[in-house]
Amino acid sequence: MSFDNVESAEEFYKSYARAIGFDVRIGQQKLDDNGLVQWKRYLCARQGYKQKKDDVPVDPSKKKVKRTRETRCGCEAYIYVKRNREGKYQISALYEDHNHDLVTPSKLHLLKSNRFVSEKTKTTLFNCHKASIGTSQVYRLLHVGAGGFEYVGCTKKDLQNYYSYFRNKIKDADAQMFIDQFGRLRELDPDTTSRKNYAHFGDVVSFDSTYSTNQYDMKFTHFTGVNHHMQSIFFGAGFLADEKIESYVWLFETFLRAVGRKAPGLIITDGDASMRAAIASILPNTAHRLCMWHIMKKLLEKIGPHLLEDEEFLKRVNSCVWGSETIEEFESRWIAIISDYHLENNEWLQGRYRIRESWIPAYFKNIWLAGILRTTSRSESANSFFNRFIGRKLAFVEFWLRFDTALQCQRQEELIHDNTTMHTNPTLFTTWEIEKHGGFVFTHEVFKKFQEEVLAAREHCDIQTTTELEDRKIVTMTDNYMRVREVICFTTDQAYKCSCMLFESIGIPCHHIVRMFRSAKVNELPVYYITKRWMKTCKRDNAYDNEGNLLVEKATSSVDASMRRKMSNAHNKFEDIFQMAKTSPKGMDTLIEKLDSLSLLFQPNTRTRQEEQENFIGCTIPDDVQVHPPNDIRSKGKCKRILGHADKNKRSKYTGPRKCTTCKNVGHDRRNCPNKGS
Repeated sequence: MSFDNVESAEEFYKSYARAIGFDVRIGQQKLDDNGLVQWKRYLCARQGYKQKKDDVPVDPSKKKVKRTRETRCGCEAYIYVKRNREGKYQISALYEDHNHDLVTPSKLHLLKSNRFVSEKTKTTLFNCHKASIGTSQVYRLLHVGAGGFEYVGCTKKDLQNYYSYFRNKIKDADAQMFIDQFGRLRELDPDTTSRKNYAHFGDVVSFDSTYSTNQYDMKFTHFTGVNHHMQSIFFGAGFLADEKIESYVWLFETFLRAVGRKAPGLIITDGDASMRAAIASILPNTAHRLCMWHIMKKLLEKIGPHLLEDEEFLKRVNSCVWGSETIEEFESRWIAIISDYHLENNEWLQGRYRIRESWIPAYFKNIWLAGILRTTSRSESANSFFNRFIGRKLAFVEFWLRFDTALQCQRQEELIHDNTTMHTNPTLFTTWEIEKHGGFVFTHEVFKKFQEEVLAAREHCDIQTTTELEDRKIVTMTDNYMRVREVICFTTDQAYKCSCMLFESIGIPCHHIVRMFRSAKVNELPVYYITKRWMKTCKRDNAYDNEGNLLVEKATSSVDASMRRKMSNAHNKFEDIFQMAKTSPKGMDTLIEKLDSLSLLFQPNTRTRQEEQENFIGCTIPDDVQVHPPNDIRSKGKCKRILGHADKNKRSKYTGPRKCTTCKNVGHDRRNCPNKGS
């Protein structure tokens, strides 16, 4: 046989090998002075024997022995291609016989020559990693989509190796690329969306530093709030190499500068001492409270296993913490629990009681909270959001790609709620005009809360006494909680103040005040009781930075949007045609024929592997690296992940509270052990 060029000869032998069941390896060749191949040898991949290194004894106890599988077995199969006088390449010698078994038809797809990572596979791999879907799951998806492992085109290990090459490529330039990426983003659009969100909803901020997110074990710290749909909303984030006071000072100062030096009215955090000191220094006028949800989760570690399974104890604790409306009520319940369950010597509980003003709601009912006190559902929602890219050993660049995707998803959810709120009407449960007005001004999620108050006002509020004074009227009433409430009505401006203080806390009129509106024949909510941040139209107001510049979100360019739309249409159209064609062999033959003709209209893809990776991450991989990744991190611990619904079974495997390493008792640690020094 003869061929026009050596590449055709090579492709022929490889095709033959793939069909028969063996792999091909390139052998020796000879070039003339012009670099033209004169002859070339193609071998069975199992030809020859692997050259052995000098035998050096290895102690398995001191060094991990790498066990490799030998593939060479001295097979002599080959072809010899030689250039003739006409410039053709002719097979002038061959040896067909193999000294080993050939691969059976069911395993042909596992031959190395039959495996490659296709463009479709690369695109799927990179897109899935942006969506926080790991390589193993990507391969499973490809297998299902292709209809079998033999049609994927590569093995899972091939896919893992391809992505590992990318991670190794960016390893030394990771920090530099991360900083460069944010520099480019700042030039294009200085994250106006987050700054506008903070301008509208930055009155109350939750700050969390309990996540360790990357291969450097740096702390991922994030600032979040609550938007007008009562959803968690992202304001900003940072990485910390340690948890020293000066690190937190830098973080809060940087965040404050980014949001125009507008300090929040309230910040809720965990109980880290360094963090408290930094907040007192940088945010002296901001009320600081601790996240009671984190504290209640910590409680499970600090009590004995017998109490952990005592439903009555847990019920009483939850009622004490979450249900106490007055300071006196909380303290009497707390003291009773400590006494009844003999917890007087539990130092952790004593410590929480000493700082009760900072985490028990009864002590700050008059502080504006905007609904941010973390309920179980809100905490698990935040956990679900951040766990899409947290807790994995990610490089900075990988983290950013996943985080950016998750952030876009969060903002898309807000757009969906905006659309639903503006273009649908909520269902009304009463004929009261004030309920209808609430549905007109509030977003749907806020209206649900207000509607609950309207229903409670109709069903459960009974006026007991009315006392008339010179400038006010005091009304007492009972409700479904069997509590006596006192509502003060200021006659001059028709303003109401209730002892439950729900409106002062979350900005929604309580059912006691709604009952007073009904008695006074008030059919629309007074302006004072329509909290701006809960309105449908709250984000229509302009937002400005600290220099008075209007914050305007830069829309995607029309060229980019048009190209993305065309790409989406092309994908959808091809999928439609493919679904029609696959109903018959003739249909598939026609489709392949047309695609082959169509491919001649375009230039073949000649991108290098590095160019593919740079396209994935959206920036170039620099040769000159000025900022190197950290290698000596001093953080206090790794990801203290919030447990969610999926962890219920894990809770049952509780091994007991943490014990002191000195005396082996619970309720304290070795730092404050009574036996310390004895």
